[in-house]
Amino acid sequence: MEDLSELAVTAVVLLALIFLARALIGAALKKRAEGAYTIMAYEAGVKFRKGAYEALLGPGRYFTWPDPVTITRVDLRQLTLSVAGQEMLSADQMPLRASANAVYRVADPKAFVTESVLPSNRLYEAIQIALRVRVAAHKLDDLLANRGLLDAGLAEELAPVAASVGLKLESVAVRDINLVGASKQAFADLWKAQKEGLAALERARGEQAALRALNNAARMLKGNPELMNLRLLQSLSGGPGRIAPTIVLGGGAGITPISPGASDAKAPEADE
Repeated sequence: MEDLSELAVTAVVLLALIFLARALIGAALKKRAEGAYTIMAYEAGVKFRKGAYEALLGPGRYFTWPDPVTITRVDLRQLTLSVAGQEMLSADQMPLRASANAVYRVADPKAFVTESVLPSNRLYEAIQIALRVRVAAHKLDDLLANRGLLDAGLAEELAPVAASVGLKLESVAVRDINLVGASKQAFADLWKAQKEGLAALERARGEQAALRALNNAARMLKGNPELMNLRLLQSLSGGPGRIAPTIVLGGGAGITPISPGASDAKAPEADE
């Protein structure tokens, strides 16, 4: 009986050890799986050991457990940054808003992770300041006539700032220039005055052309009275889509005599 009791105790102890070992192994495998990092072909990994930078990792699968290692993945694909319009003053103190689009990518993953908490915000602010300086250096008319004054060479100018936080700025382009406040009202008034002047000029040209045509017609009728008869007959003939004219008989002479004195000839008396 004692032998059976000892065997039972041993079996229980062995089962407990087996379950404990399985639990420990399961926990270890779980921690290993949680500490697994898969770095894609378009990414890079920044490896830190005990808080210190250790290496830059390429594409692959990495495990951080049980070593005191952390890995930060960085996307290397092209990104777009939209800089919203901000109100600024031109060289002639006219207010406007200028917005821009920037295209960039991460060129130095280590600097991107270690040099700034929000590298894209650093680039955003740098673009805003550069646009403000450029707008202040030119008059409003020049900026509206040539938008290239704002973004020409802007990417090269901001390249050192982007590089300091691990970024490569590929291009910066001004998207919109909007007038605000006094400048908007001034240009609206100018546009209205220009259009009104053009309309008045066109009306004057039309009136001159009409008077010139009437003058030419009067000269032609004065030298050729037969034309008046033809014009009158043309008006009476009507035509497609025209309302039939109304003819009133019994009035005065309506046809201009062709030969001189024809209107003065005595009409024959009616036979009684």
